[in-house]
Amino acid sequence: MLLDSIIDILNESFRNAHVTDDEPVDRRLIQDWILLRRNVYIKNYFNQHGRTEQNTLQFQPLDVERYDPSLAIGGISIGKYILRTELCPSIIEGNSGVAVYEMTSPDITSKTIQIVSFDRLRWCGNGLTNKHTLFSAFYDGRFYIKSNSEIEKPISKVQVVATFADPTQVTTYVRATDDYSTNDYMISYMLNEVKTQDFNFTRQMPSDQTNNSSGDIQQ
Repeated sequence: MLLDSIIDILNESFRNAHVTDDEPVDRRLIQDWILLRRNVYIKNYFNQHGRTEQNTLQFQPLDVERYDPSLAIGGISIGKYILRTELCPSIIEGNSGVAVYEMTSPDITSKTIQIVSFDRLRWCGNGLTNKHTLFSAFYDGRFYIKSNSEIEKPISKVQVVATFADPTQVTTYVRATDDYSTNDYMISYMLNEVKTQDFNFTRQMPSDQTNNSSGDIQQ
């Protein structure tokens, strides 16, 4: 379902089917509450099941640059052979880390980058058995990628499939044509929570039997 369609459903419910041209409830406010309730639902699901549902995934390409290994991040040195992506849209994070489904690079055929916590990144890719494996960790809005061998290859871009905190911030998302990254259960949850919790005061509004798009409510 399109984001604007979800907003329309909520807007109509708020006003008891009395939607006017001079609507007092700003659509941007409704969108913010939809986003908040969506993220609460996804985070709870992620913490319970250790994964997110396919409907919530989006695709984000990111450019990559070499990172100066002499710099420490948060007091931690992550060693040599480091790549860093450009800033990434915020990703939902649960108890087990960020909700990343897959990370690959078009420069390496059929190679999935292993996601680890940032604290573990400095210990990864140092052994004989995993020196050819790419490891990645998310920190401060960027992915840091490490390998003792793959760093020498011309990796210029990575592709991230994840559950992002704000679907509209993903560069591949087209609001006019793309479904908002939710499913039917999630939409039902959002509508119920927003109506019964955040906008409960609207349930006290009288219903307009005429509904002629004027600002006046007629019984």
